[in-house]
Amino acid sequence: MAYSAKGLYSIFFGTMFLLGLFLSVYQSVISDMTGMLGSGSALTGIMISIYFTGAFIVPIIAGELGDRIGKKTVLLTGVAVSTVGLIVAVLSYNFLLTGIGVFLMGGGACTIESLLSAKITDENPNAAEKFMNYSQVFFCLGAVLGPLLSLTVKSLGGIWQINMYIVAFLYLIAGGFLLTIPNDRKKTLEKRTSGISYSLTLMRDIRCLLLFFSMFLYVGGEAGTAFFVIDYFGETSAPMYGEISLSLFWASMIVGRLLAGMFYRHSSKIVIICLVVAAVFSLLLQLRQPPVVSVFFIFMTGLGLSAIWPIIMAQCTRIFCNTSGTAGGLMTSGGALGGMLMPMFMGFLAVGGNVRNALLVVPTTMLITLILNLYLWKKKNIANID
Repeated sequence: MAYSAKGLYSIFFGTMFLLGLFLSVYQSVISDMTGMLGSGSALTGIMISIYFTGAFIVPIIAGELGDRIGKKTVLLTGVAVSTVGLIVAVLSYNFLLTGIGVFLMGGGACTIESLLSAKITDENPNAAEKFMNYSQVFFCLGAVLGPLLSLTVKSLGGIWQINMYIVAFLYLIAGGFLLTIPNDRKKTLEKRTSGISYSLTLMRDIRCLLLFFSMFLYVGGEAGTAFFVIDYFGETSAPMYGEISLSLFWASMIVGRLLAGMFYRHSSKIVIICLVVAAVFSLLLQLRQPPVVSVFFIFMTGLGLSAIWPIIMAQCTRIFCNTSGTAGGLMTSGGALGGMLMPMFMGFLAVGGNVRNALLVVPTTMLITLILNLYLWKKKNIANID
């Protein structure tokens, strides 16, 4: 089936919407899921880290496969893997099977996101930051609706598993649309030695290495904020603000990514500004203030975090456009590594009701990421940006 650029982006953005819905639903029900296995913040942190373990391992393999055999084939495989993992996790009542399901959920979902991001850059490399930010706007719209879906199901007396069944059904619809997209365009590739890993080749490049570590630190901070927001308000005896603030956290990202998409020609400067805002307002969460003020600080933290992921992804997939699938897989895996390690670390810090101590990780990671990106900004010729 032939699509116009508008039709193709509609499928890409719609699938990103589903991924955002899925992630925030998972964030909303993670406590219920781990409640069947035990209790405590440490167990929640372990399950979050298992999700990101799958998201770390699978996209590296999938990205390179996408460059070698075609992104469409691997995209559809990612949809199937994530759907199977979701069903296994929902139907399981022991740690091992639930962990396997969560691993497949993470690996499949992040394969979809990384290869879709690569295809977005392939379609319009000169405006990659613009369309990457807009695609992530749709991701955030889904993420905003996730907690609201969970609240609606709870208010109607439904069990948490219903949320996951709804997502599984939507996955099947997304797979049907992705089945109709065209195969990868034929393009001239750089001459490469047969059998040499694209991933290893890219990671020898200082640009890719610095962007990889930036993504690692950024996603670690973002995941820690999103997953521990509800626990933060539980500690402050205002649990009703938890799911509201999580939705506002994702809503603030919509605003930030829309603005970043409009001013995409200044993406390196936008990253610096965003990192400063995120570091300052996440640090302010350490203060004792009324819950409404904390909600505002979380909103501003989300606004600061908003444009960092899409800009880093766009820069890497554009710089390494001949192997954009591999580049997207590496960026996703770098982010997943942060998402795997940081929440686990934060979960142990939060044991005994010390969520504020755990949230200190967020401004710390943002400040380190700021240093890396100031170096990239100073060395424009290295990063090939702006």
